[in-house]
Amino acid sequence: MSMRLIETDLTCRLDAIKWTPFHTRFVLALGITWVLDAFEVVIVSAVLKPMAKSLSFTPQQSSLMVTGFLLGAILGSLLFGYLADKYGRKRLFLLTLLIYSGGTFLTGFAQSFESAFLFRVLAGAGLGGEFAAIQSAIDEFVPSRHRGKVDGTITALWNLGSLMASLSAIALLKAMTEETAWRFAYFLGGLLALLVVFVRLYVPESPRWLISKGRLEEAESIVQRLELQAGGRGSYEKCTIPVFEGNILDATGVILTRYRWRFLFSACMSFTILTTYYGMITLLPLIISEVYSLSTAEIPQVLTIGSLGGLVGGLVVASLVDKVGRIPLGIAISSLSALLSLSFLLGYDIRVNFFLYTLVAFSFASVAYVIATEIYPSYIRAYAIGLLSVVGRVSGALAPLLLVSLAQIGFIYAMLGLTLFWLVGLVAFLVWAVKGVETKGRALEELS
Repeated sequence: MSMRLIETDLTCRLDAIKWTPFHTRFVLALGITWVLDAFEVVIVSAVLKPMAKSLSFTPQQSSLMVTGFLLGAILGSLLFGYLADKYGRKRLFLLTLLIYSGGTFLTGFAQSFESAFLFRVLAGAGLGGEFAAIQSAIDEFVPSRHRGKVDGTITALWNLGSLMASLSAIALLKAMTEETAWRFAYFLGGLLALLVVFVRLYVPESPRWLISKGRLEEAESIVQRLELQAGGRGSYEKCTIPVFEGNILDATGVILTRYRWRFLFSACMSFTILTTYYGMITLLPLIISEVYSLSTAEIPQVLTIGSLGGLVGGLVVASLVDKVGRIPLGIAISSLSALLSLSFLLGYDIRVNFFLYTLVAFSFASVAYVIATEIYPSYIRAYAIGLLSVVGRVSGALAPLLLVSLAQIGFIYAMLGLTLFWLVGLVAFLVWAVKGVETKGRALEELS
C-alpha cells in the first residue's frame, strides 16, 4: 500500500538532545513495567505450592496459573499493541496498567481454579498490552546513542521485580499462614501497580508516533520543551517519515511482507526469551525442587538467588550492548546458556548452579529485546511488538506444559528440551550476523 511522506527535522532533533532529568523520569515511569511483569510472574512461582494447596489444584491446574497469565498477555499484546499505534502510546499505557492492577488484586480473592484462572488472564491482558505500548514509547524517546543501554537496563530490571517478589514471598510465608500469605502477595502486586498510574499521568505522548500520524505541531511542542531543558537545539538535519493511515490488516500485511525477515528474526528472540524463562521458573517449584529435595520455604530463597544473578548479568550486558554490539553478545549469551541448561543434570549445589545459570541466561533479554524492538518504523512498532509478544507468550505458555510433561518421562528430557529452546535463539543470531545489520548507535529512521 502507498503511504504519504513527511519531511521533518524533529526525529533528528530528538536524537541530538542531551540526556536530561526528564529522560531519567520518563524511563523510570515506563520501565517499571518490567518490574511489575517480573513481580507478577515470579510471585506465582514463589507462592504456587501454598496457592495450589489452598485451592486444591491438580498438578496440571497449577501449571495453568502461569499459562493463563500468558494467554491473557497474548490477547492484550495483539489488541492493545494495535490500539497503541492507532490511538497513541500514552492512552494505552494508562489503560493497560489499570487492567493489570485490577486482575492482580482480584487474584487474591480467588476461591476456585476457575476464578483464579480468570483473574490471571485479566492481569496478563493488561501487562501484555503494557509491553507493546511501553517498549515503543521508550525506543522512540531515547536518543539513539543511549537506546541500547537504556533498553538493556530496563529489561534487566525484570530481575529487580523478580527479587522483590521472592523477598515478599519469603517475608509473607514467615509472617502469615500459607493460606493468607499467597493472597496478600497478590494484593501487594495490585497495589504497587496502581501507584504507578499517578506517575505516568505526567509522561507526554511519543513525538515519533505523533509525526507518523501527521500531528507535527504537537510533536514540535514536546521536542521544543525537551530542547529547552537540554540547553538548546542540537540538530538541523531532516529526514522523511512515512504517515500510515491503514487498518490492522494493512499493518499486518506490511510486517509480514516488507519486514518479514526482520519479523522472523525478532520472533525467534521473543520465543527464546519466554520459553526459557517461563520454562525454568515453572520447572523450579514443580520439578527441580523435587529432584533437589527443596522445601516450600526454600523455593523463594533459590528464586531470590536467581533474581540477583539475573540483575547483575543484565546490568553488565546493558553496559556492553552499545559498545560490543547486539550480535556478538547475543551469540555468546545464547550459546553459553544452552550449555548451562545441561549443568542441572550434574548434581551440583542447586543455589550455586541456579545463580550461574541466571547470571547468563536471564541477561539474554537485555540484548535480544533491544534488537527485536528497534528494527521497525514507528507507525507499526507497537503492533509489531504486540505480534512478537504473541509469538513469545504462546510459546511461553506451552513451554511449562511441555517441559513438565517431559520431566514425567525423565528429568534429563526436560533439561534437553530447555537446551533446544536456547538453540533457537543461537541459530537466529548466527543467521542475523550474516543476513542482518548491527544496530548499535544507529537512528531508528536509518534502521527502518
